[in-house]
Amino acid sequence: MDDTRLENVKLRTATKIREARERKDITQVAMAKALGLARQTYLDLESGKTEPRISTLVSIADITGRPLIWFIYEDEGPISSEDKNDIQVLLDLFAQVPRSMRSKLIEHNMSFVSCWIDYVASVKRK
Repeated sequence: MDDTRLENVKLRTATKIREARERKDITQVAMAKALGLARQTYLDLESGKTEPRISTLVSIADITGRPLIWFIYEDEGPISSEDKNDIQVLLDLFAQVPRSMRSKLIEHNMSFVSCWIDYVASVKRK
């Protein structure tokens, strides 16, 4: 992924984090506290200065009620029903993992998840 595209993804994700928080009428301070982050650390996520860990993004999705996939995909139109089915299978499998193990599973599979996101994005561009 080239630097410009990566920067666009980073800024889009930051914008969506802010939008999700605002839609739930949660203050930045309250969100930072709910995530167990310093206020400045959270502000850096919303500004795009830093990128969230997957586990942090999962927590933000849980707190705001937004689907995790919403933070990742561009708003290029509807997701195909085939993609939705595949995503739902992954979500169902993830839901079967004990909550105490989820963050470790995510940490250990960051490379896989990153590659998967890049692959899905490339398929959507075709």
